[in-house]
Amino acid sequence: MFVKERLEIIMSLLKEKGKIEVNDLSKQFSVSKDLIRKDLQKLEDQGLLERTYGGAIPKRTIVKNLSIWSRMTSNTEEKKKIAKKALSLISPNDTVFLDITSINYYLADEIDNSGINVTVITNMIDIMHLLYHSENIKLIGIGGVLNKELDGFVGSVSIDQIKKFKSDIAFLGTIGLDTVSGSLTTFDSEDGLTKEAIINSAKKKYLISEKQKFYQDGNFIYSNIDNFNGFITDDDIPKDIKTFMKKKNVSIV
Repeated sequence: MFVKERLEIIMSLLKEKGKIEVNDLSKQFSVSKDLIRKDLQKLEDQGLLERTYGGAIPKRTIVKNLSIWSRMTSNTEEKKKIAKKALSLISPNDTVFLDITSINYYLADEIDNSGINVTVITNMIDIMHLLYHSENIKLIGIGGVLNKELDGFVGSVSIDQIKKFKSDIAFLGTIGLDTVSGSLTTFDSEDGLTKEAIINSAKKKYLISEKQKFYQDGNFIYSNIDNFNGFITDDDIPKDIKTFMKKKNVSIV
């Protein structure tokens, strides 16, 4: 196997698993551990990963402001699976807050198709459009200043409205989750302050996110994972992430 091919496979495994170990790679490729360490050093020098004791993790990146449209069409299968898991946490007659995140659009669709009678509060325009004709859902739309890239209303006017409601359960997204500090980030300060108000207004809070968010950050911290009751994410997340969540007393769904 050529070196370039092995490096490409290593990066593919890293993207899939979120963490790789020298011992495992040495066995998989039937090469020495020293050779694998050299491979990881090459990839680190290229800025593609960050070496750790005994392996490597993806290099943390600062995510630029991406429109909701680009996020809505990425990782759709993972997002739909997460949405189905989130639906199982909702009880009949609950008041549910769905904040601005692409996974919540799929969750809104799951709620609509389930026929469960609930009240949905949201500040995301596409969710309002989706649930407009729903017969089993009482829809409450949060208004305010429209952020077109986010596809929803954020800021002081929205926050004032959110404070007037109490929800049984809220589902929020994130741009990044730092598994050292536990901080949750977004790339828009108004969105972050609005998310903070949603968290304060809900009895139970669940973070919904794909596992790729473990290794990236936005530039505005809006909360910490220990303010949440649970975290709904992909299957097969790394063991160190599970250990981190356990220390934070956050359940993984």
